[in-house]
Amino acid sequence: MAELALNNSLISEYLNFKFQNNYNANKTRKLLKYIQTFSIRNDHPLVTDPSMQMQLNNDPLIDIIQSCSDDDLVKNSSLKLMLVDSYVNTSYTVVNIQNSYEKIKLRFGGTYTGSLDKNNAQKHIKALLSDASYIIIYDSYINADNNQWAENKSIIQSIVPQVDINLKIESGSVRNHKPALTNDEKLELNSICSLWNIQSNQYNDNSFHDRYIESDKVKILLSGGIYNISTNSNKDFTYVVEIK
Repeated sequence: MAELALNNSLISEYLNFKFQNNYNANKTRKLLKYIQTFSIRNDHPLVTDPSMQMQLNNDPLIDIIQSCSDDDLVKNSSLKLMLVDSYVNTSYTVVNIQNSYEKIKLRFGGTYTGSLDKNNAQKHIKALLSDASYIIIYDSYINADNNQWAENKSIIQSIVPQVDINLKIESGSVRNHKPALTNDEKLELNSICSLWNIQSNQYNDNSFHDRYIESDKVKILLSGGIYNISTNSNKDFTYVVEIK
């Protein structure tokens, strides 16, 4: 079963790219950000030639199938959605790769059971932040009142590059009137790296619940606070990376 469906226009775009015909480089670049295995119906204009079908059968992304409706094409995909390049009014789920505001996106991530291999997660998150222009950490439980401050400082030291950078930490709770980082806690972070320009705001849990780390290049969604990246935490931990 293919992971997703493509509309005919994007199938043609992919095939033109594959065979180095006249393709739209900008559209193809966007398509390749989303691409997973997909189905092509055997009556598509670019694959009706039997010799073409034989060539496409060797493509690991393509599954040649019998003719069917778009609705069935989507239903028979694992992700139950279709990539499109223009507005479509339809009952099935579509993702328009031309829209920068599209809410459904394919992302990368990892899941770790207990403390298993969490060092690998730390290394990856550190690498993702290594060339950031700024970093914001949203975690309402990051500071001292939960007795995990020392470990959380160690995690920040591990993943934030020790260079001149704006580091903002949203912690505490607006709803429960818990404070953001204190001046003493900001000084403790500056003792790790004096180049960090540290700002602190209260975590606005009246508006959102997610924990995540954000830079100018990526947004890393966390299943829990950053303490759970530590090998001292035995809780399962998942992180999901969205490229901006």
